[in-house]
Amino acid sequence: MDTTVHPQKNSAKPAPTGPGLLAKTHLVGAAESGMEGLALWLASRGHDVTGSIDPAQQDSPAADRLRAAGVDLTVGSDPGHIRNDRTVVVWPGAVTAPHPELDRAQAMGLPILARAHALAVLCEDFGHPLVAVGGSHGTTTAAAVLAAALADGRTGWILNAPGIGGSAGQGGGPRLVVDLCPDADTYETAAPGSWNSRPTGPNFHRRPSPSVALIAAAAANAPHFADNLEALDAATSLARSADTVVLPTWDTGARIVHERLTDRPGPTTVTVGLDESADVWVLTPRWLGSQYLLTLHYQGEQHQFIVPIAGHHHALAACAAIATALAVGEDAKAVAERLAAFAGVERSLAELGTRASVTVFESRARHPQEVSTDVEAARLLTEGSIIAVLEPDGIARTTAHAAKLGAALAKADHAVLLPTATPLTTLNAPDPLDAVATAATAALSADQVHRARSGPCESDVEQLVTRLVEPGDLVLVIGTGEAARLGPRLLEHLAPGSPTTDRP
Repeated sequence: MDTTVHPQKNSAKPAPTGPGLLAKTHLVGAAESGMEGLALWLASRGHDVTGSIDPAQQDSPAADRLRAAGVDLTVGSDPGHIRNDRTVVVWPGAVTAPHPELDRAQAMGLPILARAHALAVLCEDFGHPLVAVGGSHGTTTAAAVLAAALADGRTGWILNAPGIGGSAGQGGGPRLVVDLCPDADTYETAAPGSWNSRPTGPNFHRRPSPSVALIAAAAANAPHFADNLEALDAATSLARSADTVVLPTWDTGARIVHERLTDRPGPTTVTVGLDESADVWVLTPRWLGSQYLLTLHYQGEQHQFIVPIAGHHHALAACAAIATALAVGEDAKAVAERLAAFAGVERSLAELGTRASVTVFESRARHPQEVSTDVEAARLLTEGSIIAVLEPDGIARTTAHAAKLGAALAKADHAVLLPTATPLTTLNAPDPLDAVATAATAALSADQVHRARSGPCESDVEQLVTRLVEPGDLVLVIGTGEAARLGPRLLEHLAPGSPTTDRP
């Protein structure tokens, strides 16, 4: 099933519109990235929320957070999970075959929305200041930092990833921060829920009009945006829909969007950049060993902030978020005090732990640029070798970006390639991992690139990584599928006394 909005049939009553549409929501894949934040926000606003999760996620932190928030979770895709009183079914957009829950919802005459369409409905009906973070990729850190910077007790958020120890979704009050990046799940067709694409019909006649929009990046990102032009058009559309748009000039696409906005009257633009010509001038972020000192000049005053994140690019994303907070009128001192309670972003170049003097970091990078900058940033975190474990995201994306994904591993000492994450059960196309491996080998060497294979005579990935590392090394696990569960298993295998630590 690859449709986004299913027509009603056999329905005795019209679908509710406006706020009533999401009053009793069932979410397919409620623990997936992006879906969790939506479920938590709805629950915290008093909505009746049910959801299904994959069996592999039933004991995950995301599932625990959902249950604690009162979301009624079921495991698996039994069609009986959809209760008769539901008003809408929301799915993450990653279904590539007939799906029992979606088929059941269609038979019941329930509206079925992709996640981004549900976000669009929610944003349209919110009726209060909306702060949107959008772009082709790279929004996760900016959105999480922005939510923390605006956490005044009257601001809610819907994020693709939570802050460490925090929540991906929170009701708050009359202001909402929402991450509108389409990169929230593994798609194998053009994303039906990208923020520049809306379904037609009586319930979907408007686009969200945020008070403020932060455009994090605008570049090709298959399968959402086939080329730079598509990404620029989407970013420009979001920018023009806002009252104020914040554009980080270190991103080429954001600079082009800024140029496009000058051709006719439009939103107020706020540039944030690394030179004095920007409206918000960012001095070079200073790495303090475990956190960044950020210095911003705005309206003739200098402000400093401490943010516990790693990687120069993540520090710049935090600067863009802080600039957005200042642009909406927040007091710089209040923002600094709120960020003092911020602990970083879950799985965004975040440290998972250390065993046998080997440290494991996690990254949720999908886009080649994100992978490259995370691997490069890891050099600041260790004096030892870097073993980058990459799980490419989706057959469509990996096929389109294979060469760049392989080249993105050039700064690693060893690259371990996991099978491509995909919901497809049958693949009638060449495996794009071969092209990734070829590009990685060209960037490194044949003895530095390793493929984790399955089979009775093959070592599992934990054993493979354990044979490669030495004390003082850093393992960077990159990906959002199996990679999200690999980090904790690696720590177990690296623990003193584990059989796999006795390497020949």
